[in-house]
Amino acid sequence: MGDSQPAATADRILDVAEEMFAEQGYRAVSLRSITRACDANIAAVHYHFGSKQILLEEIFARRSGAINAARLALLDACGEGAGRAPMLEQVLAAFLRPSFAQPSDDAGARRFMRLRSVVAHEQAELSKNLIAKHFNATSQRFIAAIAAAAPHLSANDVHWRFHFLLGAHYYTLSNPGRIQALSDGQCDPSDLDAALAEMVAFAAAGFRAPPCDRGQLGFTPAIHRTA
Repeated sequence: MGDSQPAATADRILDVAEEMFAEQGYRAVSLRSITRACDANIAAVHYHFGSKQILLEEIFARRSGAINAARLALLDACGEGAGRAPMLEQVLAAFLRPSFAQPSDDAGARRFMRLRSVVAHEQAELSKNLIAKHFNATSQRFIAAIAAAAPHLSANDVHWRFHFLLGAHYYTLSNPGRIQALSDGQCDPSDLDAALAEMVAFAAAGFRAPPCDRGQLGFTPAIHRTA
């Protein structure tokens, strides 16, 4: 019981901190306000985490670990076969699904995306470092799998389109009310299965499109700025 109680306290602090950071902003939330909200004392926070930044890093580690493990398990399960979706759609679904929903904690998955958005806005360098540390290795696995499923694209094409996929994925989960407003309520942002299906179809079409021909699009060479 002595071992489980400190662990439960640490989990409670992480849960409360994640919710407060996501809803109120990372800068606006103090360690003292977190301890008040979770009915703990400041010493408990310092004992388990040491600082607000370490607390944030632990939130990222906990959430990213679950997401990455689920992504890689789904990626390993992808394969050709009768009755199965095309390989590209399987790979995209394997990447997207775990961040749309986690077992018994869909609200937590969406809250983590809001937190990522807040930190990216308020602490750009910290956000960049956390994302690189916790997600780059898994993302590289998926980039390689997408490249294999879309061999007509160059490495640059795949990276650009994966970048756009991340943007759509990120915005959809961090600002789900936008589509509800634009569609006059016809598109339900809480219908995660519908959102996932639409995003997979959208992304697959993007990766299947031919390589970009900037000249054909009428783009002119970039204008170099002068002092």
